[in-house]
Amino acid sequence: MVEPKKQKGIHCRFGMKGVIAENHFDGSRNMIVVLGGERRYILSHPDQCENLVLLPRGHPSARHSAVDWSDPDWEEFPDFQNAEVNEVVLQAGDVLYLPTNWFHYIISLGLNFQCNTRSGVNRDYMDAI
Repeated sequence: MVEPKKQKGIHCRFGMKGVIAENHFDGSRNMIVVLGGERRYILSHPDQCENLVLLPRGHPSARHSAVDWSDPDWEEFPDFQNAEVNEVVLQAGDVLYLPTNWFHYIISLGLNFQCNTRSGVNRDYMDAI
């Protein structure tokens, strides 16, 4: 993307069973609709930052967790056991609103497609990140 700050419009993504979007947060509000298939979302409030072991600022993946959520290393990341999460499975027709800076880990449960749009930045939760 040449000018990421001008990211606008609707973005669609397709997934096959087992495809994962690693845990991360987005710096803007996000509205997601699943149009076909199912996706499992594991969500965390920004106040869970310390338990989610965020990669350091300046790291190329700084918005992401250092923990492999598919196979967590409990010895290396003991605080991860204390992370509080919510889980939801979105099916065709479901819509999910994600506030700015909320963490989400996504697993495709089968062939699926979703579209999302971002609606600007909300300064809520910035201190937690």
